[in-house]
Amino acid sequence: MGDYGSSLPSGRRAVIIDDEPAFVSMLTKMLVSFGYEVRTSTDARSSHTFEIRDSEIVFVDVMMPHVSGLQVLEQLARQGTKSYIIAMSGNSQRLDQAEKLARELDLNLYGVLEKPFRLVDLKHILDSLRP
Repeated sequence: MGDYGSSLPSGRRAVIIDDEPAFVSMLTKMLVSFGYEVRTSTDARSSHTFEIRDSEIVFVDVMMPHVSGLQVLEQLARQGTKSYIIAMSGNSQRLDQAEKLARELDLNLYGVLEKPFRLVDLKHILDSLRP
């Protein structure tokens, strides 16, 4: 994940952490269509996954191999991220666990998306972030 530079308007950045390349590609296209600059990681074990500081929204897949989305949430809490976090999963029980953990860790969990979700579901979340 590279540096954005200072030319991007504030609040138009997103990071996707998900182990499914096809899903990452689809979500990236959706976010780009809404004007977001997107960084992605398909391996949550990589140290650069946690270099999240100024991104407005972090999309985290709750169910990944090797490092779970819950572990990613714990790491984000340890580094004190203030980013909006959206938990994603096809398993509603895992989403409930992510919501509970995010509250305990005082993270800014803004919402959850149950896979598969529709473009309108994503748009609703993004629109609600705007003043």
